[in-house]
Amino acid sequence: MGLTDLFASSTSTTARKPIFAVQMGGGAADAGLGGLAASVGSALGVNLGGGADPWQQHLVAMRVESGLAPFVDVAEIALAITPQSPPVALADSGSLSLGYSDDAAKLIFTGAVAEVRHGLGLQQVCMTNGGGALARLRINQSFEQQSAGAIVEELAALAEVATETVEAGADYPFYVLSQGQSVYRHLAEVGRQNNFVAWFTPAGKLVFAPLEEGDPVATFTYGSTMLALQINEAAPVFDAVTVTGEGAAGSQGAKAWPWLIKDPAAVTSSAGDGARQRAINAPGLRTSDLVQTTATSLVNLASMDKVSGRLLAPGAPTVTVGSTIEIANAPQSLANARFLVQHVRHNFTRREGFTTLIGFFSLRRSPA
Repeated sequence: MGLTDLFASSTSTTARKPIFAVQMGGGAADAGLGGLAASVGSALGVNLGGGADPWQQHLVAMRVESGLAPFVDVAEIALAITPQSPPVALADSGSLSLGYSDDAAKLIFTGAVAEVRHGLGLQQVCMTNGGGALARLRINQSFEQQSAGAIVEELAALAEVATETVEAGADYPFYVLSQGQSVYRHLAEVGRQNNFVAWFTPAGKLVFAPLEEGDPVATFTYGSTMLALQINEAAPVFDAVTVTGEGAAGSQGAKAWPWLIKDPAAVTSSAGDGARQRAINAPGLRTSDLVQTTATSLVNLASMDKVSGRLLAPGAPTVTVGSTIEIANAPQSLANARFLVQHVRHNFTRREGFTTLIGFFSLRRSPA
């Protein structure tokens, strides 16, 4: 059953007028506007420097989609073309905000223009953030005696990506990057090995840390503040995993990472319990600690998908990747809980208004 087949009841709510703000060619601070002032200016169709706001006059639609790495966040803006259209060029930096007239618009995306599509009467502007830069970067490079966090920090610096939170994670005697895949995929893989995930904040800064349930940024009530809901309950791909690494760094000291060992038991660890077993050979893992951390992380990530879902709601700009939401009063008992957000799509159009589609999963295992 699809998401649109699970519409909630039509309990009436107070109508709210969506507003937006667009800052191009620099952040709000560079333009001399605070977040509230920029939001009000776009809502009223004026700017504080005098005259009409060309973005308010010409923007037809806006879509912002964000997810956990290696998903590359993207923003798309549709603009009507007239002689007064706001100028947009490749590599222009900017920020997008959405909200309602009874509250300040909230920042939902910061990035740079990656593509401009010129049509008849309509121009589409596509933007990406640091995820795009990391996805484009492919390098051959090795790291020796560095933590996962130190590796991520160096990779972010290579791509000129700002960071917000980068936790240390496990120590790697040796780690190799191949240009056979993007730096962003390497970064996501290092995250999986440490029970971490990576994503970008609305301010365009990289986070590399464990997913942890926090206070809900929004509560969605069935029949009142949601438009549609779909809950998925599925068996994980595997219940237990055995990971085998390589090298003797764990038993013979850090400098022994390149040694080959006859008995791999010292670099073999298992996690989880159940009939669905999986064996993984990971020669890049050179210590018993790394192997154990990876095994635990893989089982944890597999269990998250046991209860997942999607929720369509009136625009919710406070919902971001990595945040916690709460669902209440839903007829499905599994739905009435707190969930971690893994994917968000904010959509604004002149005709249909502002909606938010949220992909989520649970950190807790579902009942047997």
